Amino acid sequence: MVKKFLDVKPSRKIERKSEDAVIAVVKSVKTAVLEQSKNKRIISVLIASCILVAAASSYFFIPPKTKIDIWPRKNNTEEMTTLTVGQAKKAGNFIQGEVLEAEKEVSQNFTAHGKKLKATKARGIMRVYNNYSTVAQTLVATTRFISNEGKLFRTKERVVIPGGYYEGGKLAAGFIDIEVIADQSGEDYNIDPSTFSIPGFVGTSKYTAFYGKSSNPMTGGEKKEVFYATQEDLDNAKNTLTKIARSESDLALRDLISSGNYVLVQEAISIKADDFKASAELNQELDNFSAQAKSKSGAIVFKEQQLAEFSRNYITQKLPAGEKLIEDSVKTDYSLEATHPEKNELALRLAMSAQSHTAPEAMAIKEMVKNKNIGEIESILKGFSQIEKAKVEFWPFWVKLSPSDLRSIEVVLHLDRLD
Repeated sequence: MVKKFLDVKPSRKIERKSEDAVIAVVKSVKTAVLEQSKNKRIISVLIASCILVAAASSYFFIPPKTKIDIWPRKNNTEEMTTLTVGQAKKAGNFIQGEVLEAEKEVSQNFTAHGKKLKATKARGIMRVYNNYSTVAQTLVATTRFISNEGKLFRTKERVVIPGGYYEGGKLAAGFIDIEVIADQSGEDYNIDPSTFSIPGFVGTSKYTAFYGKSSNPMTGGEKKEVFYATQEDLDNAKNTLTKIARSESDLALRDLISSGNYVLVQEAISIKADDFKASAELNQELDNFSAQAKSKSGAIVFKEQQLAEFSRNYITQKLPAGEKLIEDSVKTDYSLEATHPEKNELALRLAMSAQSHTAPEAMAIKEMVKNKNIGEIESILKGFSQIEKAKVEFWPFWVKLSPSDLRSIEVVLHLDRLD
């Protein structure tokens, strides 16, 4: 039988070393924890010391301050007056104004609505021959001539046809050029060159000896419905364009006023000039016509700040002695009383309102409250009937008296509303 022996000594050494390592780690952690706790206590002490030092320093080195908020009792004031706005400086209630002008021209085509039947007679020139004798022949006005086509024309006036003359034993016809007019209106009489006879000589030897010839067509004869410009057409064109021109000049004027930050009194706008022209005359034959209208608008304007400044000054002069105006409370309503275009002036009726107060001056209050506690200060402020409400604050919190240095006392006057 074979026996085996196991050496366990090395295992005991390893276990001992492990235990020593664990103990060493535990000691190290414990030491670190103790050290950290010690450091925290030191830090806490340092922080507390700094706070105490800072508090002490604040007490001795930070100057105390006092703030006093005051809401004064307000008095209402109302005033009414008349104000002149113009270019030329005047005594009394006056502010400087400016005259602005804007001109616009517009044009448009219009249809003519008048209708009528146009009937005209053809007319032209013919040469009338006297191949009858050497004696002149007189034709009365409206003597008839008939063309080869059977169209009747008449002379406009009395005509004398010169007599002929003999040449080489043969009679040469005398002649004269005259104007003739168709007996009836219409295009049918616009005939080409033709030969004309005189029906008044029918049955006599003169019938073939007196005749007429035209070298050019007869023209101008027609019969149709045409349009023409009526008085209503012209009036409508004028009214339409004048209205548009006035509107555009008014808008242009308002743009000038707006861009310049001027105040416009609506009723103060005036039409400086109107001009209308049409290409058609009354009863003129045409289908349509053009027309133009020009308008110039003007107004006396002023700046808002000028009116506001006038109102502030006017009310300030009316306040009792010692009364102080609350400038932001001033309100002004105005209306037009009269216009004077020839003077470039207008008169406004003003209704002004404002608030005022008689609260003591800040410096006087500071003098009264220095080196006083809150109770004393509040008692002092309550003694003023002009003060509606007041609030006193000391800083820092441990301060018990207001400072003697007036620069460290702040007085805030609230003129808008009670908080």
